[in-house]
Amino acid sequence: MYDASAIVTYMTYLGLGLVRALGREGVPVHALDPTPTALGMNSRYCKPIITPDIKAERDHYLEFLLDYGRSLPTKGVLYPTGDPTVVLFSEARDELSRYYHYVMPDHATVLDLLTKDGLDRAARDHDIPAPRTIAPADRPDVERAADELTFPVILKPVESHDWKAPAIIELFGYGTKIVHCADRDELLANYDNVAAINPKLIIQEYIPGDDENLVYACFYVGRDGTPLGLFAGRKCRVLPPGSGSASYVESMSDPALTDVTLRLLRAVGYRGLGGVEFKRDPRDGVYKLIEFNVRFGLWDALGARCGINLALMAYRDALDLPVEPQFRHRIGVKWVSIERDLSAFKLYRRERGMTTAAWLRTLVGEKMCAVFAWDDLAPFLKRTPGYLWSRVAPRIGLRGHKS
Repeated sequence: MYDASAIVTYMTYLGLGLVRALGREGVPVHALDPTPTALGMNSRYCKPIITPDIKAERDHYLEFLLDYGRSLPTKGVLYPTGDPTVVLFSEARDELSRYYHYVMPDHATVLDLLTKDGLDRAARDHDIPAPRTIAPADRPDVERAADELTFPVILKPVESHDWKAPAIIELFGYGTKIVHCADRDELLANYDNVAAINPKLIIQEYIPGDDENLVYACFYVGRDGTPLGLFAGRKCRVLPPGSGSASYVESMSDPALTDVTLRLLRAVGYRGLGGVEFKRDPRDGVYKLIEFNVRFGLWDALGARCGINLALMAYRDALDLPVEPQFRHRIGVKWVSIERDLSAFKLYRRERGMTTAAWLRTLVGEKMCAVFAWDDLAPFLKRTPGYLWSRVAPRIGLRGHKS
């Protein structure tokens, strides 16, 4: 149906979601990842391509993309799937645009939206509700903040991917995006621990309320600045609870969420795919800005299941093909990563008293699984034996055993 290839970088959950959202519509998809066994590299909807790793060989990775682009019969459409690829594609857009199509905001806007302090400035400049945020330069700044702020507060990295460093994971666990601080002593202790590894962090007012108050609007804004599609979901469970990324989501719609999202997009002159997270403050009912993704997100492919295929919108607009705006979608459809949600459920049961019956009830109804799909079984069949072994082996005393 389509001639130009879609080039999806890194086959994580969101990479697989992109591959399926595009491949099911007849788009030829090339999946680029340094790991041959990465999730989705054996999807029926993509051609797997092994690449250098951007984290270890950034310059080599760029050269690979340029060489690969030259080899394509027609210019492909390029999709970043993480902050490192977003920044690289933004910085190298003059070089990459010779061989690929993609739509992004200008580089200054990319950097502002990716960093927590830049996003806070954008919120204040454009009157978007947001929790109070302080970016300390050193420990005395943290001590002054402790005198000004009302506890509890949270610590967050200025750039989200900074906390994927092994030393941070060792401190707080994998997937932690924020650290709660109940009082001054806890704030200073956590700051000292984190700053010794990476001092680029912010202190932010904590918005109370359950994880279900976390909502996320994903969208596509055309090259001319016209919003073409918007889809939203409620993050019913996150891993780890209170501070992680979604394991279970349900599609929803709220005019107030749509309004504040579109106001922000217009104010910053946004272009391309993206997503923005808000938390509804139970004290005043207002959605308050938490985070901005300058790319397709973890579960944004749920939009295609609900009637808004943002990935295909981006593909067609990049190729100057007509795109019909779409803002109405089905609500109550669920996205779940069973693997992640099992881990999340154990924590919700231990920390918040969630019962097995209550967890199972949430899985009833129409749902889209992160990995399992009847029309594309290979990623599930490839991943499941290893996952099951990782759960069973420790129980039978074979932790670390390899056959």
